[in-house]
Amino acid sequence: MLRRLTGVVTLGVVLAGCAGTDAPTEPDGTTTSTSASPTAGSASPKPARHSGTAGLDRDLVADLEAVAAAHPDSEVSVALAPVGGKSRPRVVGDAEELVAWSTIKVPVSLAVLDSGQSHPQDIESALTVSDNEAAERLWMSLGESPDAARSVERELRRGGDHNTRVPGEVTSPGHSVPGQTVWRLSDQTAFTSSLPCRSGSATVTDAMGRVVEGQRWGLGQIRDVRFKGGWGDTPDGYVVRQLGVLPGATGAKGETAATLQVRTGTHEQGTAIADELAGVLEDHAEDLPTGSCSGSRVRPS
Repeated sequence: MLRRLTGVVTLGVVLAGCAGTDAPTEPDGTTTSTSASPTAGSASPKPARHSGTAGLDRDLVADLEAVAAAHPDSEVSVALAPVGGKSRPRVVGDAEELVAWSTIKVPVSLAVLDSGQSHPQDIESALTVSDNEAAERLWMSLGESPDAARSVERELRRGGDHNTRVPGEVTSPGHSVPGQTVWRLSDQTAFTSSLPCRSGSATVTDAMGRVVEGQRWGLGQIRDVRFKGGWGDTPDGYVVRQLGVLPGATGAKGETAATLQVRTGTHEQGTAIADELAGVLEDHAEDLPTGSCSGSRVRPS
């Protein structure tokens, strides 16, 4: 059984191997491979750190914690920040540090664009259907793995993530190099909060608004969301993870950066819990911390 974390836990999005997407069976019957990820030790995780829930609406926090309490054998967490990159993310739950899985495809795509390349079809495929072969081509276009890793790290730094290190070599045989990046939830949220404000990011964020129906669980159920998910089996349980930019409540200004991760027994269980978390965020749309690329903060964070 998985250990229960206090409150809400983490969600992990990882880039799986290079063959096919990282999804299990899709609604159209297309089966893709999902292999076990490395043990936590191979990714050299650090102790979990986060900034707590100060400033978040109390009812919002209580409802997110209620989702976790309803699934005592799962690990669940959510992080939120206003768009604009001016405020520290707030994390509900003990956000254990997990590998990025396919969420890393977002900064990889940005790195390719900032290198002066385009690869529009590979970016579209990597972000809308989580195509691992397309993502691998994007990674290889950045040069040898150490050079590619530095390019992606630069994107993270530009996005406000000053901690994450991207591996420059294979850390787990059978898995992609960037997908094994250990991406702490709060750092991922800081990066996501600046994403819509980045010059030239529209190619990436627009694609994130066109994710295929079979992958629109969790944050994908919220109207007008732009998001990317990742999922995969690990020795400690099945992990699903998402990052996204949520629109403000109807008639309100600003947007919210949200990330979540769930570790539980199966893909189906993980996505069902993600759906519940997204439902809480949607119900509390007026209570979310929102901001804009102008740097103005609409609600406290």
